[in-house]
Amino acid sequence: MDYKLFLASFFFVIIGVVIMRRNRFYKYEADDMLFATKFKVFLSGVLFLLLGFYGVFSELAKTML
Repeated sequence: MDYKLFLASFFFVIIGVVIMRRNRFYKYEADDMLFATKFKVFLSGVLFLLLGFYGVFSELAKTML
């Protein structure tokens, strides 16, 4: 198990959750420009979260097998 990759992936999960919680795009109307900005940042948080989950589960699968 590569602990550096596991820790980096875990931090990606934390960063993704923080970004998603700080940029709640659904509070704005769809025609507002802040909606588009918050939505893009929210999607980047989702990307961080998914990459983190992929790394964590990949490392856990290596240890299980």
